[in-house]
Amino acid sequence: MSNFIVLGSSSSAEWDAYLNQLETKDIYFSSAFFRLFEDGEHQQAELFVFKQGDQLIVYPYLLRSISHLPAVIQLGLEGDWYDISTPYGYGGPISNLPPGAERSELYRQFSETFTDYCREKKIMTEFVRFHPLIGNATEYQSGLTTEWNRNTIYIDLTVGSESELIRHYGSNHKRNIHKLKSAPFTIRNSNLKDRIESFSELYYGTLNDLQADSFYYFPKKFIEDTSHLLEGRVELFEAMDGEKTVATSIVLHERPWMHYHLCGWDRAYLQWSPTKLLIHAAAKWGMENGFECFHLGGGYKGNDDLFQFKHRFATQLEPLDYYLGKRIFYPELYERIISFCDTRISGNYFPLYRHPDLDMICIPSEEIGPNGERSFA
Repeated sequence: MSNFIVLGSSSSAEWDAYLNQLETKDIYFSSAFFRLFEDGEHQQAELFVFKQGDQLIVYPYLLRSISHLPAVIQLGLEGDWYDISTPYGYGGPISNLPPGAERSELYRQFSETFTDYCREKKIMTEFVRFHPLIGNATEYQSGLTTEWNRNTIYIDLTVGSESELIRHYGSNHKRNIHKLKSAPFTIRNSNLKDRIESFSELYYGTLNDLQADSFYYFPKKFIEDTSHLLEGRVELFEAMDGEKTVATSIVLHERPWMHYHLCGWDRAYLQWSPTKLLIHAAAKWGMENGFECFHLGGGYKGNDDLFQFKHRFATQLEPLDYYLGKRIFYPELYERIISFCDTRISGNYFPLYRHPDLDMICIPSEEIGPNGERSFA
């Protein structure tokens, strides 16, 4: 008898019922959040549920087809092939057991079962963005290459008062917050459904200003779906100059945590640093509504200027460690796939065959043998 089941997002009630059996979970594991990333053709959400009696490990991820990718087509693999990844945000396997030997053993058994499932399903690779607040990177190690990526920052919302929040800010942030309170700005907590156009304009403008990676250019439909699918768990905070929005941020939440999710600003107001007032207002709102932690995330690359900006909201706290996990289930096939790619690309992108700037080398079909081997005759 199988000790696991695999659910799709169409089984959202059962999906979330399993999550509700866990003491520690987050919005990033919910079926509604995963539905944001499904495309109906090449990318579907799955929840892998490993059960030993009442003991659980649940692992949501995106199952992504790779059979349509040029290098995979060139290899001539038969049948449907996939890879898996956690989406933008944080994830990885989580359990209902407390830390200790019993949970470690459960993770060991889960890893063996999940590996067998992935190989049977023809899953080429696995990519995990672990959850810094849960710290599950240390639990799920078997077969993975786990690497530290950067630090992330959170604000403690249990300090009791707004003055205590501000007391832990860096000196420059303190001065700016006091200055901004006397500036002609107001903070508005709006319904994202009503502010799609306004948010999108500032968000895409900010990405253009920052020359951001294409990964962050979520389509407008993604923002619209966020407002509907995550209704009741999404807040939009706006810094206003009269009726003009000068900074805006989407905050996701599921008790006890909040997450600074997507943001944008008007360049003409950057000298005022309105995002400082925005983050402070969101933290104050979270504190007043019984949340324990406001997770701000990290920098663009490592502990950069953006990381330092966020760290000045929580100078009394040690940053969290954010880890990535990578695994190749079929190493020989993976090497053969990327042999069809122009690998003169810097960086540590994984899996390499999905690199957005990758140039595919077109190899005539007659040079490919029946088992995918390349002929150099």
